[in-house]
Amino acid sequence: MTNLFLASSGDYVLDDIVKHLPNKPTQYNLAFINTAAEVEKGDHWWVTKEKNKLLSAGFRVDEFTITGLSKEEFASKMADKNGVYVCGGNTYYLLDQVIKTGFDEFLKKWIADGNLYIGSSAGSSIVGVAIDFIPSDEALAAPDLKSMGLGIVDLAIVPHWGSSDFRDEYLKEISSLYREDTKIILLSNSQYLHVQGGEYSINQV
Repeated sequence: MTNLFLASSGDYVLDDIVKHLPNKPTQYNLAFINTAAEVEKGDHWWVTKEKNKLLSAGFRVDEFTITGLSKEEFASKMADKNGVYVCGGNTYYLLDQVIKTGFDEFLKKWIADGNLYIGSSAGSSIVGVAIDFIPSDEALAAPDLKSMGLGIVDLAIVPHWGSSDFRDEYLKEISSLYREDTKIILLSNSQYLHVQGGEYSINQV
């Protein structure tokens, strides 16, 4: 049974996510995928913050990027893992690398087999049906992107709704969200979508 936790900011909601896990945090060895941050400028403070939050909760964490990894190399790194955490950054770049490395096929099977997946921001958006609801310069980092979403869940996830950091960008482009052909979930930083089997719930913390 699928077991996904899709957040805007994983560190904001992790304490509540832990309450819904089948095992204690100390029983998880997570692959912490930082790929989305690779093309972002600055110190990637959000990556450090989310990793530290996981560690303080008791998770074991192995941080790495999928960029440049062969399927065999990735399989080796995942051999002792029972959870995947994908953090945020550039959504287009992340999705592009996921497809190029074959990580998309791994993820689909991983999730279908009922293994734990936690997404934060871009890590949440890529599992949906579309990432292009808000036009963004991020797309320049992946000019040959072959997909707009993995379609693991049948909706589109728009993270950081209501955040002052994204206010101007979202309000400027809000008309792109005005459509009827796709289920859209707007997630604030204090919310996450829990997908368990065929049931969805939005949890507010």
